[in-house]
Amino acid sequence: METKNLNSGGQLNLLLATQNVKATCEWVRAALQKEPIEFTQPFAEESRIEIYFDSRLEAEIALKALPPELPIQTAETKECKEQDWATFWQHHFQIMELGQNLRIVPEWEKAPEDRKINIIINPGLSFGTGGHFTTQFCLEALEEAIQTLKPTTLIDAGTGSGILSIAAIKLGIPKVDAFDYDPVCIDQCTANAARNSIDGAINFFQADVLEPGWYSEPADLVCANILTSVLLEAAPLIKRATKKRMLLSGIREIEADAVADTFVQLGCREISRDGDGKWCGLVIDV
Repeated sequence: METKNLNSGGQLNLLLATQNVKATCEWVRAALQKEPIEFTQPFAEESRIEIYFDSRLEAEIALKALPPELPIQTAETKECKEQDWATFWQHHFQIMELGQNLRIVPEWEKAPEDRKINIIINPGLSFGTGGHFTTQFCLEALEEAIQTLKPTTLIDAGTGSGILSIAAIKLGIPKVDAFDYDPVCIDQCTANAARNSIDGAINFFQADVLEPGWYSEPADLVCANILTSVLLEAAPLIKRATKKRMLLSGIREIEADAVADTFVQLGCREISRDGDGKWCGLVIDV
């Protein structure tokens, strides 16, 4: 669900009627596996959607992949400089309080000094800020699991910006392994860990959740904030990698039953679920 940090990326800009935004955003998430950013003024008849990629070439490929049935008025790509992306986030990414003890703080903001746990993040070309429901769900479910299960190990599958793994270490889990499919993501995770003064505390590495070998032994907790299609295919591996509990997200609400049923058929038990009307998260015990 969460992408990368590069000196130069690509941006795909779409202009369309406001009434068509929801359907278009759903297509982007399902087909491009990206989280679109919507800009709509109050009472406006037209909206703009921005989608960010690791390179201009990827944005061009996505442009050509747009199906003709999508009601898009104009579509164009452009290069996205890191400083442009940083300026965007400084306007749209602010301090967020999550759960009972967590606070997400942009690197450019001064972290409040109190009893809450500050997680310092610079998103770069990344959506791993805690602003998306799926990330919020995983962070809050992680905090609850730590309080109730007292886990000592965590595997973070599809770590993105590393925000969940950083939170796990700061909440007291001593051993955290975190991986992502793209090695560029791992560089961003390592940098974010350093921002939180926990250099080397997390084992970040590149791996594919669909391929065996991303765990040497099961962990008490496994978090997988990835798309439904990948969750369904990787379900047997995720289950075998888990001793106690799975925190699953990146799921559209209409797909939640299918994901839950898949894990139940593997002998697991659904503990809880939550959603925001579009996205959903599941807590599953083995």
